[in-house]
Amino acid sequence: MNTTPSDDVLLASLDDKLQVIRDRIGGVAIGYNNGLYLFGEGGTSKSYTVENCLKQLNKPYKLTNTHLTGKGLFTVIRDYPDAIHVLEDAETLLRDKKAFGVLRSALWGQKGENGQQERVVTWQTAKEREEVVFTGGLIITANCPLDDIPELRAVKTRISYLEYSPTNEEVAALMRDIARKGHTHGSDSLSPEACLEVANEIAERSSRLKKNLDLRLLVNTFQDRLQFENGDAETHWIDLLESRMKERTVELVKTGIRAISKAQEIAILRQLSGLSPQERLGIWMKETGKSQPALYRRLKELANLDSQISHLPAISAGSEKSQSA
Repeated sequence: MNTTPSDDVLLASLDDKLQVIRDRIGGVAIGYNNGLYLFGEGGTSKSYTVENCLKQLNKPYKLTNTHLTGKGLFTVIRDYPDAIHVLEDAETLLRDKKAFGVLRSALWGQKGENGQQERVVTWQTAKEREEVVFTGGLIITANCPLDDIPELRAVKTRISYLEYSPTNEEVAALMRDIARKGHTHGSDSLSPEACLEVANEIAERSSRLKKNLDLRLLVNTFQDRLQFENGDAETHWIDLLESRMKERTVELVKTGIRAISKAQEIAILRQLSGLSPQERLGIWMKETGKSQPALYRRLKELANLDSQISHLPAISAGSEKSQSA
């Protein structure tokens, strides 16, 4: 008896977790809370959830997703004091001890006459003092929790603090849900059936290699499959996936599939030998789904194969009898 939950059940469970995150994002965007620290494994849609939720709420935001220091944080707060600031992959910021004071001041202050907190953030040097009243919010995403040190424990008390940890089964269901919509890249596309095959291959290998699932791996493998099917990669897309997951070149575990595919394509070319180049290309693309450059590569391989056959030494009837004797 199969006890694995259906995709509908898994997606509902995942959405319950995401709804807590969406409500926390809304709390910062609307002004109920000053900040959110959201952490969890990479490639599980944290950043997508934050930005999509802010867009749905029609709340403008400033995104910072590169190197950020304490001084850099003060600068973006000073320049946009009433904005929602989304700080992605904030590990560099949290390694800068000068950022701790900026974070504490930006995330908490004393109540003013209107009942709202007045969050005064300053940057003092020997030569000058800069000061800003911050009325916006900070949403920080990261792959790891805050370090357990007094300065960051003080930051933690000022914000909503959430770990997002979907199960592999939930992420696999999300992958299949994404795959059912197909994949488009410019003028190229993959059918929902092909995308589902990719999603299932990733899930099976992740289970075998004991790796957490990653939505970025899904998109990257869609691209690998497009590259292979367009004839722009000799390595089968499944081998490319295996290489991605093991992070090294690997033995071609699907060499048999690749060899059969090549043999079928060369057999198709032999049947098209009498056609014009335009007719041949049209039938080639229809039969194989591959591009013109792939056709030319196979034609070259076919010519090399025929050349090798023509140079094989002829075997006389007498020599055959001698060998059989």
